[in-house]
Amino acid sequence: MRHTPPPSPRINPQRREAPPSRDYLKDKSVKKKSAKTAAWLIAVAILVFGFLLAKFALSDTGMFKGLPDSDTAYKIARQFIIPTVRSTNARFADDSYKFAKQSDSVYVIKSSYTIKFDSGENQTTHFTIVLKYKGGLGSQIGNWNMISLDQDN
Repeated sequence: MRHTPPPSPRINPQRREAPPSRDYLKDKSVKKKSAKTAAWLIAVAILVFGFLLAKFALSDTGMFKGLPDSDTAYKIARQFIIPTVRSTNARFADDSYKFAKQSDSVYVIKSSYTIKFDSGENQTTHFTIVLKYKGGLGSQIGNWNMISLDQDN
């Protein structure tokens, strides 16, 4: 019995492929070009993100700055007290106020103001004000609530 070899696969004579070396070089150059483009886009995106992050961090928007300090709370306390003073020439004792925190956002401020009357007489009023910080920009009075105000002569 004779053994016949299996039929060989037929090659389509109409189909022509480029030599492998040409396809490889072309594919390599296309991939290299797209990789460079992607790298540039990533670099530009990183630069834009870094610029925006730096601008946000260096801006004075008041966001993420934490709780206001004692000077800011004292300035806000003065804004709450000025409408209650019966005179337009009140002088606050800015350098001698006392400050305490009851909790994270509740501030107690003790100080005084002096009113000089036309007759030359001075009247000093001591006050204790309790303020609650609601958040936002600490230097804006709308971000605070006055809990209590005690004024005594």
